[in-house]
Amino acid sequence: MVVPIKTFYLIDYENVNSDGLEGCDKLGNSDQIVIFFTQNAKRIDMSEIANHGAADLDMVEVPAGKQSTDIHISSYLGYLAGIHADSKCSIVIVSKDSDYDNVIKFWKNKTGLNISRKEQIKKTVQKQVVKQSVAPSKNSPKVSGNKKSKLNQEAMQAVRNAGFDASIANAVAQISTGLCGSKNFLNDVHNALMDKYSNYKDVYKAVKPVLSKYSDAESVSNKSNPVTSQNKTSVNSEIMKTLSAAGYTNETSSYVASTVVKNLGVKNGKQQTYRTIISKYGQDKGLAIYNHIRKHI
Repeated sequence: MVVPIKTFYLIDYENVNSDGLEGCDKLGNSDQIVIFFTQNAKRIDMSEIANHGAADLDMVEVPAGKQSTDIHISSYLGYLAGIHADSKCSIVIVSKDSDYDNVIKFWKNKTGLNISRKEQIKKTVQKQVVKQSVAPSKNSPKVSGNKKSKLNQEAMQAVRNAGFDASIANAVAQISTGLCGSKNFLNDVHNALMDKYSNYKDVYKAVKPVLSKYSDAESVSNKSNPVTSQNKTSVNSEIMKTLSAAGYTNETSSYVASTVVKNLGVKNGKQQTYRTIISKYGQDKGLAIYNHIRKHI
């Protein structure tokens, strides 16, 4: 899975004015904008920051004076680098002033954090993420290397054709091939992109036709492999073990397992399983149970 890294945008407002804030409406809840300004700054165009996406926003007025804003932003950069040195975060100074570059270089070498300078927020298109390894499910179907290779190439080309840069195209292709063969392929890729990019809707729209093609191919393959008694026995066993490990009683584990097995291979079987569990155990407990076992359905 992917987890968004906290990103701080330190805005040198006297230097970039409202132009530097362009793109802030695309930011997500893992972002924080800090606008540094003095009383000598031009009137701040609130229309530019009225819609700052899901990001947090701070306004910091500093004393007017020569290089006052530069000094305060550099100081705040050091503060952030210090408290986040043992974690992961990204820091972007939004300014045209290259005098920040030496300070950025110092803290990058000191901490290894991702620190940069951009002239506009919108130029920081790709979201930074921490990748966490996820053990493949025992029930995930094997996908040939040839199929993954083709998917990788087609996904990358589709994203590039939509106007995204090569780094985004490569990342989307890797996500797609990594999830290829999952039972909810399109939905899983959609959620992964939502975690990774603030403009995930546009990215997903670009790659969806390719994903649908491979999802349809997987569905055709699955039709030639109907649910067997052996499959049902395996699923029943996995669900019993999963719920038992989660602390549920044998009675609950047995009921849920039998419900899942009953709906295996049935049209809208997942939805029926979900409704049955919610009806039996209520919304909160039922949803918790379903989240434990849905990977086995």
